[in-house]
Amino acid sequence: MKKMMLPGLALLLAATLLTACNRADDRTLTIAEQYGIAYAPLQIMKEERLLETALPGMTVEWVQLGGPTAIRDGMLAGDIDVGFMGVGPMLIGVDTGMPWKCFTALSQNEVAFVTNRADIHTLADIGPSDRVAVLSPGSTQHILLCMAAKQALGDAEAFDTRLVSLSHPDAMSAMLASGEIALHITTPPYIDLEVQAGMRRILTGVDVMGGPFTFICGVAATRLHDSQPDVYRALNDCLAAAIAQINADLPAAAHRLAPAYGVDEAMLLSQMRYQGSIYGTALQGVDGFARAMAELGLLSRAYTANEYAFDGVTVLP
Repeated sequence: MKKMMLPGLALLLAATLLTACNRADDRTLTIAEQYGIAYAPLQIMKEERLLETALPGMTVEWVQLGGPTAIRDGMLAGDIDVGFMGVGPMLIGVDTGMPWKCFTALSQNEVAFVTNRADIHTLADIGPSDRVAVLSPGSTQHILLCMAAKQALGDAEAFDTRLVSLSHPDAMSAMLASGEIALHITTPPYIDLEVQAGMRRILTGVDVMGGPFTFICGVAATRLHDSQPDVYRALNDCLAAAIAQINADLPAAAHRLAPAYGVDEAMLLSQMRYQGSIYGTALQGVDGFARAMAELGLLSRAYTANEYAFDGVTVLP
């Protein structure tokens, strides 16, 4: 697997520094999220205006994007201060010089390789004309696919020419249409929605990694951490409060959040109870993920917590 590089990164980083220096309003905090129940604590933060309460006078803007590439580009441009994404893109960003570090874990939700084809039972059954949907090259789903392909087929690059980059909702629609896409590497609620439609899991992220791992984490721009410590502290405190609120009463949280995700309350509760509860601020298994990525050539080397995370972040094996 060839290491993923960002074209013109030095120029983009220079532009970022200029943009950040010229940013007129330091009282605006822009946070980017993606799709799925992995991001449920952020929904609580938005609904209850936790950050606005903690930071009087601060304007908080939320944007929902289809994948980590868009978040990376927004943070490079200085338009996004905080982003939530898989640990894979976070590590690739550290490796390529992105001006960010991880400040929290968010969730360890299930990842599944879902097929809409009765004749596909393993990765070896995917034919040359079949396509695999991931968020984007370099996304955590894609990295898990590379790991799984190496384990099952001896070739981490086996599916690189068959990837289709789609958001989870768009990929689910494509799977339902039964076209070229034969495999979707996805997360709740899309796993269960696809299974309810007659599709099947053939592999999980835990199968690939050999144990649980943080799937979604939060990155903050280093300029935010360094120059606005009050905002950085409030961000951590409010996120921890939202996670604690969900974990204190998962059934109540599922009842509250099911309409926002358009899924059945019982289904949502089951997904939120995956391995006990999927939400927490402690990073887990990230060093192992970094080692695996380095072995595949996706990172120049295996990074450790003091390199990819800010001081004070709890990191578990």
